[in-house]
Formats: sequence, C-alpha cells, structure tokens
Amino acid sequence: MKALNRIVIMKNNIHQYILRVVLAVVLITGITKSGIAQEAGYFNHSYLQPILINPAATGFQGDHQIMAGYKHMWSDFPDAPRTFTALYNGSFAESIGLGFQLVSDRVGVGQLTHGQINYAYRFKMDNVVLSLGLSTGLETYKITDTQNDPLVDPTDILLNEAIDGYLLFDGSVGVYGEANEKLFFGVSFPNLVKNRLTEISGDINLPEFDEFNYAFLLGYRFDIANYDFTIEPSIIVKDLRYSPFLIDANLKFSFIDEQLVGGVGYTIGDNSRASLLLGTRINQLRIYYSYDVSLGEFQQYNNGSHEITLVYRIPKKAPAAVE
Repeated sequence: MKALNRIVIMKNNIHQYILRVVLAVVLITGITKSGIAQEAGYFNHSYLQPILINPAATGFQGDHQIMAGYKHMWSDFPDAPRTFTALYNGSFAESIGLGFQLVSDRVGVGQLTHGQINYAYRFKMDNVVLSLGLSTGLETYKITDTQNDPLVDPTDILLNEAIDGYLLFDGSVGVYGEANEKLFFGVSFPNLVKNRLTEISGDINLPEFDEFNYAFLLGYRFDIANYDFTIEPSIIVKDLRYSPFLIDANLKFSFIDEQLVGGVGYTIGDNSRASLLLGTRINQLRIYYSYDVSLGEFQQYNNGSHEITLVYRIPKKAPAAVE
C-alpha cells in the first residue's frame, strides 16, 4: 500500500513538474511574443483596413469609423488562438486623425489584452495626400484558469507572477498616403518602442525588445466605370519581431460601390497560406469575411482560419450652406 502511495505521489510530482515547465514555456513565449498580434498584422484584413497595422491611416478617409474584428485561427484545434478587436477612428479639424483600439488575444491559458491611442496628421501636396501617425499603448499578458488546478504549486513565484500578469508599454509610428485616389501606400514600424513596466522575480531572463521591425503596404485601384467594377491588387511585406518574413499578395474585387466584394489572397513565407474573401455593403455598414487554409502539413490538424470584420462609417457632415 505504501509503495502504491509513493507511486501516486511520484506521478503527481511528475505531472506538477511537467505542468510547471509547460506554463513557463507559455509565459516566456507569451511575453516575448505578446506583440505578435500587433507586430505580425495578426488580422489578415489589414489590407482592407490599413489602420489595423499602421497608425498613420487614422482618420484618413475624412469620416468617422467604428470597427469590430474577430479571428479564429486553426478552428477545431484545441486552444487555438482567438483574437477580437474594437476600434474607433475619425477625422477632426480637417487634417487631424484620432482613434483608439482594444485587442483581446487568447491562446491556450495565455491572455493578451492591448489598448492603444492613435494620432495622425495629414496634408496634401498636389494630387497626393500624406499622413504621419503614431500610437502609444499598454498591454498585459497573463495566464488564466490555473488557480484551481490541483497540479499547480501555489507557492511558485514565476507562476504567481504570470497569473498576476505583466505590463508592457508600446509605441508605433507610420506613414500612409494616396495618390490620385488610386495608388495607396504605407510603411509602419509596429512596436518600435516596447518596454516592460514590471520586473520578473523568477529565474527566467526575458530578451530585450530592441529588434527592428516593419510592414510595407502598396496597392492600386483600377476602376472600370462602365461596369461599376473595381479591381484592387495589393501587397504587404512584413519583417517583424518574433515572426518570419512574410509577403501577403491580395486581389480584391468590388461591384456596385462595394455592395458585393470578393477577393483572393496568398501568403509567401514560413506560414504560407491561401485565402478567400467575401463581403458586402449595407448602407453605411461594411461586412467582410475571409477563410484561409495553411499550405503546410499543419493544415491536416485543423479546419482553417476564419476572420470577420465589421466597419460602420459615419459620413462627415457637409458644411452648412451660406445664404
């Protein structure tokens, strides 16, 4: 009987050790990669809504926009990433853009919460409109749903700090512009400034956030006026911290002033994938949905990824007529 008890105790200790190692790995990757949702342009719809990756696009359209986005990666895969964002941006005083964004990202027991404020200033040069923007924000990373686990050691310093969460400061800058309302382009430097605001008492040394990263967008709108049809090819080149170098090539089709939207996309890189886009416009509300599949072996373990974006545009008020 004593031997059986020793075996049970030993088995529990092994489980506890394994769980601690797993949680430590989650903590390390969560902290060092907590910015990936932002840095890597986690939302594939950033070519539809450049503000998702470039603060200079804030208020660029001259109206006010309320946006909500949701992405479920690798559906049917246990504890797969799920990300939600809510965002507002608008134009003020003809040339100023202001906005704020909230992001919630859940992967396994890891929970990332990010909030930021955007500021942009745009000016016109002949047929070119150019905007300079920056954002500042705070984000926290913590692990959840482990407090009542009998295999968790309540005296573990690293685990308790992970449950309490860690606070990071984040800053980004960018440039966005359009020429003749046809050519659109932008370059952003996500997470250019990023520092921990809390220290770690455990024996894990986290890397410094001093790596350079960028995202570049280029696209063009071809209008076929006789058929009320627009073709919009675009490309996004991303070389971001803790993310492989990626190139997103997208082709968007719009009919009848975006009452019907379609598109295809292809990503080149370590995380290569193919995607299909569908969308529509109902008055001031725009709805976009995309489905993408990985082109690697991992696809056999999941049913692809789903992303949906809702954008409600509030038109800018026309100036009052002067009698």
